[in-house]
Amino acid sequence: MKVYAVIGGWNSLNYEGEDFESLRLFDCKSAAEKYQEFLTEEDGFDYAQCSVREVCMESAIVTL
Repeated sequence: MKVYAVIGGWNSLNYEGEDFESLRLFDCKSAAEKYQEFLTEEDGFDYAQCSVREVCMESAIVTL
């Protein structure tokens, strides 16, 4: 399963990088693009990036 990971960040003298509080995962590309636009246009981030990631579906079964 693939998801779209969107995160906002800043470029400044004091701090450069992404803010993990803004990180959101989407299964729909258009929703991810809307959120990416929101981060830069309304939420005040200098940039927002989106990348496609694979979800790790492996889970450990624990026996008691």
